Amino acid sequence: MTTSTKPTEMREHRNTGGRPTLPQARRRSKSVTVKFSKIDYETLRIRSRKANRRLAEYIRENAQQTETPIAHTTVDASIFRNLAGVANRSNSVRLQSKNLNQLTKLSHQTSLYRTNYRSNEVLDEVMEIIRSALPLA
Repeated sequence: MTTSTKPTEMREHRNTGGRPTLPQARRRSKSVTVKFSKIDYETLRIRSRKANRRLAEYIRENAQQTETPIAHTTVDASIFRNLAGVANRSNSVRLQSKNLNQLTKLSHQTSLYRTNYRSNEVLDEVMEIIRSALPLA
């Protein structure tokens, strides 16, 4: 009582060894080219070694774990414009300060007390804009 098996049936059931194939959804078929400076590349390489991962695995895991920044809305844009305009609003041209360098210059020209006063004014305006932008709880 011998049964003969066809050679094609034998090939289908034969274990060829090796790693089993992944389902289509889990296969990595897309690639992304990313360029790094030499310093950044070495930093990533060292970090991947410390994490005991290959560089590609390390970059993939970290890219998937980070939060995606939310796009700014038109409301956000108006808030940013208000914040940028705070420094331009001033009662006196002499005290008009647009950035940290100008505040430093002001402190050299006048006194630290006056600079501190102007800095606190700007800070109060910024905090007011932030408070008005936050949703009411």
